[in-house]
Amino acid sequence: MERAGISFSENPELRFLLFGGKGGTGKTTSAAAVALYLAEQNADKRILVASTDPAHSLGDSFGCPSGNESTRVDGVSNLYTMEMDAELLLEEFRETYGDIMKKIADRGTFFDKDDIASFFELSLPGMDEVMAIMRLADIFDEGYYDYVVLDTAPTGHTVRMLDLPEQMTRWLEVLDLMLEKHRYLSRHFSGRYVKDKTDEFLEDMGGRVDRVESLLRNGATTGFVAVTIPESMAINETERLLSSLGKPGISVTCVIVNRVVEESECPFCGMRRAGQEKELAEIEEKFGAHKIVEMPLFPCEIQGLSRLREYGGVLLGIESPRDRAGTAARSEEPLPDDLGKNLQLGTEELRFLIVGGKGGVGKTTTSTALGIGIAEIQPTRRMLVFSTDPAHSLTDSLEMTVGDEITAIEGYSNLWALEIDAQALLEEFKRKYREDIRAIFDRFLAGGIDIKFDREVMEELITLSPPGLDEIMALSRIMDLMEEERFDLFILDTAPTGHLLRFLELPEVAREWLRAILQLLIKYKGVVRLTGIAERLLDLAKGVRKIREAFVDPERCEFVGVTIPEVMATAEVGRLTGTLRKLGVPFQNLVVNMVIPPVECGFCATKREEQLRNLNRIIDEYEEINVIAVPLFDHEITSPGGLRDVSSCILGDG
Repeated sequence: MERAGISFSENPELRFLLFGGKGGTGKTTSAAAVALYLAEQNADKRILVASTDPAHSLGDSFGCPSGNESTRVDGVSNLYTMEMDAELLLEEFRETYGDIMKKIADRGTFFDKDDIASFFELSLPGMDEVMAIMRLADIFDEGYYDYVVLDTAPTGHTVRMLDLPEQMTRWLEVLDLMLEKHRYLSRHFSGRYVKDKTDEFLEDMGGRVDRVESLLRNGATTGFVAVTIPESMAINETERLLSSLGKPGISVTCVIVNRVVEESECPFCGMRRAGQEKELAEIEEKFGAHKIVEMPLFPCEIQGLSRLREYGGVLLGIESPRDRAGTAARSEEPLPDDLGKNLQLGTEELRFLIVGGKGGVGKTTTSTALGIGIAEIQPTRRMLVFSTDPAHSLTDSLEMTVGDEITAIEGYSNLWALEIDAQALLEEFKRKYREDIRAIFDRFLAGGIDIKFDREVMEELITLSPPGLDEIMALSRIMDLMEEERFDLFILDTAPTGHLLRFLELPEVAREWLRAILQLLIKYKGVVRLTGIAERLLDLAKGVRKIREAFVDPERCEFVGVTIPEVMATAEVGRLTGTLRKLGVPFQNLVVNMVIPPVECGFCATKREEQLRNLNRIIDEYEEINVIAVPLFDHEITSPGGLRDVSSCILGDG
């Protein structure tokens, strides 16, 4: 495996570099370090490093303010950051184009402006990520920046983002279909059709989508850097990511393998290094077609310009890693006295445990460990561990095939797992919706131009569903299981923080969207009898209401936060805490993973001292939360046997 780093001389035309991978592998650090290198090596060039991850951490990485507007990094005159506020971009889009879209709908359907207004307002949330990627394309067209480095969201949502041009094209096709009725009538009665602002809007948006696609597919100017670590779950997720990049035709520049433990006389480090050998060989085998850059584990957190320069020097092959010995021989400082001893599970009425936090901090490990631990402590309770993260990891964590069917976990009579294929559920819902719409309109009399166009539009309205409706439908499936009383406790392994928060806000958005589409269907009440489609929508709306009620009930739901004792990770805990309180989701337990134990090793001692400072800061800042520390193990935590080690730390020995 190569030590030589990323090289820009191999592709001098490169202008757009995307960094992606599993959360917690070092995407943001790598993106920030490369942007800093480009700025300092090209004093006459302007460099922008931007983030589309809803849980931004670029500002934390540089140790300076960052927001939705371009902000210069202190101390570097030609380097700028931008943490894109997709919701704000969407609001600006609404204000600019909302009236035009409503005009298109008014011209092209049986509905009036009031009917369609609320529907479009609620359909647009899917556009937030579209707006972010289109804003980047506009930045390139403006030509102000010479290089753009993009820090993307964790894998599952990065894949979604890269599919957005295709989704946007379908969205424009629905609007064009609505406008076609107006064009047809104009040509029929006046003999010609004159384009106006509605056509200009569709043409302009279509052109912007084409530019995004061209930008992403241009291998000369655009490259993708996959970031991973030598752990099986990260490797499997990276494999899925690289496979998905082939569809939009995105060129892979290299694969960064972070946190490789160096050879050492320290027994703890030696065991960790030995444990990585198998994964490093697997990385070489699976990703050998790409350039692989190996990065060592550093004895300190990479934050601020000085440490980003050090990290970047190694990443780009300019410097060798400095002496790994660290500054301390051994950290004798004990863990804080006021740490919690075990998870506080609340009442026997508890039905939901939602496990969430920043990517890469051990959410899936914590979820599966909780399932195994509680199953052993409460053998009469039936439990289901399930995932709605687009990048599922339960299979990797449990070392057994889970998938989209409820699967018994070997060795347990009261524990099952499920990786919900939310997209498949949504596609099946759309298929049934279209079948019902066709059946409704087939009962009309054959004639009537309005009927023809309205049928086509109504069939395609489902395309404008808000993002996350698939995850809502996945939860509705869980609600069905609750009503069947098949399971007593559901443990949810969620997507990383930014998308988790949007997910927790979704029940209300989805409910309003379902209400709006039902109101549109009621327009046909009295003309046709609404049967299957209305019942399906009503059932889904009821399920959404139940989800929302369950999530804010402290007797039935508990959120378990997961973090690691690092500044950037704990900063995200603060943002997460504030949003959960605002949403009314109960939160009283925080698991702090990967705390290095005391060992005779200067490297480990230096790292541990930094971790303990952060751990004390967490306890001081969140006095009302029960904080539980889980040690860093000298082996990878997978399979029920390894997960039991984690569960005993979180739950005690029963």
